[in-house]
Amino acid sequence: MTQMPTPATETLDELLAETQRYAGYLEKLEERRDGTPPNLYARLHEEYETRLADLRLRAEVEADALAAGLEKDAAAVQDAEARLARVEEERAEGELRAAVGELDPRVWAKRLNGLNAQVTSIGAERDALVAALAHRRTLLEEVQGPRRPIPGVPSDRPPRVSFASPAFGGAVQAPPSAPSAPSAPAPAAGRATPPAEGTGNGKSRKCHDCGTLNFPTEWYCERCGGELAAD
Repeated sequence: MTQMPTPATETLDELLAETQRYAGYLEKLEERRDGTPPNLYARLHEEYETRLADLRLRAEVEADALAAGLEKDAAAVQDAEARLARVEEERAEGELRAAVGELDPRVWAKRLNGLNAQVTSIGAERDALVAALAHRRTLLEEVQGPRRPIPGVPSDRPPRVSFASPAFGGAVQAPPSAPSAPSAPAPAAGRATPPAEGTGNGKSRKCHDCGTLNFPTEWYCERCGGELAAD
């Protein structure tokens, strides 16, 4: 019995074929981008991209329905293989019985013809089931597996423009900044925090940058970090 294509596989085949066509349109459009007016390029690109996104979404829906039946398809293959194994074993046993003289040659010849026909029929059924199962798995891999990136089309499924892109005014990650100059060394550990700035507290070393008074033992201004000139 030959396994005919199911409506689900036929629909998915058609969707994938159309998806490939529109992916090809986008690739060729990208090749002609430099010589195409920007407004025309943008209009066609949006049209093809929208259509491609719709096709991929529909293909995923069909693939989900097809995936739900894979277990049943695999069970059908196992059943056909088990029936084929039983008939082949019966044929091998009959050949041995006939060889030792237990079975009448004319009776066995008639029986052998029937067994051979069953082996051929069940074998063809098994092969068709295996091919159909392999085809379904291939279709699912095409839909659910990684796709070759298409110029100008995001790889997310379904494809869409990220709302964080500059076109939508979203934030764009800033490039890494240049290394900053080394900061002034921090005061030595264990040094007591000086009291509030003011006169009469022992602070006599004035910072020429910000005017803050510092203790005579300080090398850097406690406010701005600037180096204090020697008195």
